[in-house]
Amino acid sequence: MQLLSEPCSLPVTASDSGEAILVMPDRACKHNPVSTTPSPWRVGPIFSSFSAQNVPNACLEHVVEMARLAPCEWNFQPWRWIVVRSADAKELLEASTYIKVPLTSAPAVLVCLADTLAWKSAPQHLQEMVADQKITEEEAREALRKLRAYYSASPEAAQRTALANTFVALHQMLLAAADCGLSAYWVTEFDELKIKTQFHIPDHFLVAALLALGYREETLPPPVPKLPLRTLVYQEKFGQS
Repeated sequence: MQLLSEPCSLPVTASDSGEAILVMPDRACKHNPVSTTPSPWRVGPIFSSFSAQNVPNACLEHVVEMARLAPCEWNFQPWRWIVVRSADAKELLEASTYIKVPLTSAPAVLVCLADTLAWKSAPQHLQEMVADQKITEEEAREALRKLRAYYSASPEAAQRTALANTFVALHQMLLAAADCGLSAYWVTEFDELKIKTQFHIPDHFLVAALLALGYREETLPPPVPKLPLRTLVYQEKFGQS
């Protein structure tokens, strides 16, 4: 789907390993016509309605491009995105959720997918690493042998890896949405089979989340309470402070 004729210019630098690292600019997205400052508090699982204001294609492109450049184990890039704008399709997604979520009010909903067979692209990515002189041919062969043994023996591991990396990309989308002055929330309680059937999604993909994007209609609520840091971090062993 062509979202934008003019590509967004995103700040990207490279790590010591050569992997792309995203740097959020200290400003709002240049395509955002409303907000002038980044607002990270606009994103989060607060299921409110959106205003009727449409999300510009340029902002949507910015959000998806940030996800495309997300870091990923072995550069498998398991994520795929279905951009849903039509009223009928959004109604179907809303009817597929197990909790009441006003998805139909969102100008755009992204169906976030995770490819459980993305690990099969390992030979290509390992050869790219060899070409870049990051690893040797022998190291690539050994890594490929171990990857194939690991994922072939455990479909659950392939699912876990695909979902984990897709949620890294989803987090990048939330940051990009805030950068564009957009509100966003994600939903994970839904009838996955119904969504996969209606949107012709292949069996080896998981529906990781539904991401609603738009401009919030109501006043921003206060931040939700969070657990104290001391209750979340242990030293050396679980439960040890």
